[in-house]
Amino acid sequence: MISVDIRIHINTLLKLMKNSTLILTLFTGATALAQQNEVEIKIQDTLFFNECNTDTYQFIDYYKKTRFDPNDTIDLTQLYNWDFYNSFFNTGDFDVSRLPCSMKGQYGVIKHIMRITDEKNNNHTIVIAMIENNVSAAYITEGAFLNDELIYAPKK
Repeated sequence: MISVDIRIHINTLLKLMKNSTLILTLFTGATALAQQNEVEIKIQDTLFFNECNTDTYQFIDYYKKTRFDPNDTIDLTQLYNWDFYNSFFNTGDFDVSRLPCSMKGQYGVIKHIMRITDEKNNNHTIVIAMIENNVSAAYITEGAFLNDELIYAPKK
């Protein structure tokens, strides 16, 4: 009777060890998969505005030009980095609001990426994407990426 009892405990212990190994393997596999999904976002890449469950996106601002400077005849299509930023934001007037959910399913082209420092000396990455050429841009904070408001959709 003692030998049967020991076998049951050994078999139970082996099952627990197998299950623990399986869980550990699944966890390790999920971690490796998450690491493989990290991407480097670059200028000229495309972003897709994902699902939106409220009236507006929470981490994306919408800059829409309301007045164009008469001397502003620059085509922003081929401008990137600070050339784009200065040409777009230094001329005309803007309405600024959160990006409306009506933009769901639209694409934006990354025109500028910058790092800013807040009042607490924390660094934040900001991405500026052109939505409508020469008319509107999305000012995207890190939270948009972390909360799945965007999907990285590089051109192929």
